[in-house]
Amino acid sequence: MSTAEQHWVPWISFKNILFAMDLSPGSVLAFPFATSIARQYGGKVFLAHIIPEEDYDPLHPASQAMFDELEGLINTPGGLRDLPHEVLIDHGSVRAKLIDAANRRGIDVIVIGTHGWHGIKKLWTGSIAEEIAYLATRPVLTVGPKVSCSWDFRRVLLATDFSAAAAHAMPYASSLAHAYHASMVLLHVNEWTSKEPPVAASTRTFDFLREQIRNQGYKGPAEDCAVAVEYGLFSDRILATAAEREVDLIVMGLNCSTGIRARIAAHLPGSTVYDVISEAPCPVLTVPFTG
Repeated sequence: MSTAEQHWVPWISFKNILFAMDLSPGSVLAFPFATSIARQYGGKVFLAHIIPEEDYDPLHPASQAMFDELEGLINTPGGLRDLPHEVLIDHGSVRAKLIDAANRRGIDVIVIGTHGWHGIKKLWTGSIAEEIAYLATRPVLTVGPKVSCSWDFRRVLLATDFSAAAAHAMPYASSLAHAYHASMVLLHVNEWTSKEPPVAASTRTFDFLREQIRNQGYKGPAEDCAVAVEYGLFSDRILATAAEREVDLIVMGLNCSTGIRARIAAHLPGSTVYDVISEAPCPVLTVPFTG
């Protein structure tokens, strides 16, 4: 155990994990991350399968196939067999039912896969994962189609713009880094429109790190946290840094939107959050901030 770990115990925990399962390749890809977090925190997995209202037919043969696949996930090696778990099956609005389930069961993190659609297809179908990220009042771990990292987080990247949302996200990033014995990268991106000189940006990033560590009651050295300052488009630099540093998890603070704004954002191409989620080589944890 490092000196850092001896001095600090994080106060954020992920005990109740809600895994959204639609039996698509995207959700199957996300499943091991839900079970991994449960094992690290000694938690419970709630496996939720919501059938859209228009597809609901309990007598259809596909319904039995669905139950068979769910049973396979539970009993497969590395599945839920050795973990506390509960299967939730419902029908209706996927977005509304998942958020309601999360609220009723005191969920700490929602884990969901996404297709990562762009352009016309995203404009037409939208992104349920992005809607949930914006509407949920708890962190959402989204696993995009390009994720290829291991389920054991070794390096965690926190993207910060010095906002209250970024500060709110840091304890979550720190907790996961501690639970997985991972190192951290604190990234600040100066977009081209910024008038902030490089020296000032670097100093502010280090000051932000020291302040947030102090606020969390951490007394040891920040030896396990690297600081990076990049210049360019926010989403591009996050993705590039994640690839260059072989990051296993990206954490971002997210200002919560109202219902209609979230639904509109889920259908519009070009969202920073969606660009990062759909292109990232690792999962993305969005932490909502309502202040």
